[in-house]
Amino acid sequence: MAIRIRILSLVCAALVSTVLPVRAAEIVPDAIATAQAEVAKRCKTPIYGEDFSETIDFNNDSLPDVIVNLGAVNCDGTPGGLCGNVGCPYEFYIQVAEGGYFLAATADLYGYELKQRYGNMVLELKANAASCGRDDSDYCIMTIRVRGAQFDTISKK
Repeated sequence: MAIRIRILSLVCAALVSTVLPVRAAEIVPDAIATAQAEVAKRCKTPIYGEDFSETIDFNNDSLPDVIVNLGAVNCDGTPGGLCGNVGCPYEFYIQVAEGGYFLAATADLYGYELKQRYGNMVLELKANAASCGRDDSDYCIMTIRVRGAQFDTISKK
């Protein structure tokens, strides 16, 4: 029995050592162009609304970040054609000091607001009630603080 346990532990150690390392997020030179290229794969004739993207420092590191609202795309004649039952996809790109951006988070939302709290920017996200563990028809309002690339939920209502 002891021999079987040792063999099993060696096999497990060999399997763990062969796991591939997690890939780092891909750095892209232009977040908006990257998002538009992805949209072009899904829509033959996309038309981008004025609120398609916003450039703002949402992670409080003094570098401008980008928020992309895919709900602002008229996809092949359908306004909001990329949206679903629980809102529209939003992409949050964070700029790195060396230059370029990486996609830090995506979420299906009904909208967001940037607010200043205690000297820092926070995201107030309007999401489906299920995001707050509810099944009613009201929105879930989540307040999120971003530090570096870490998204921390401060509150849910």
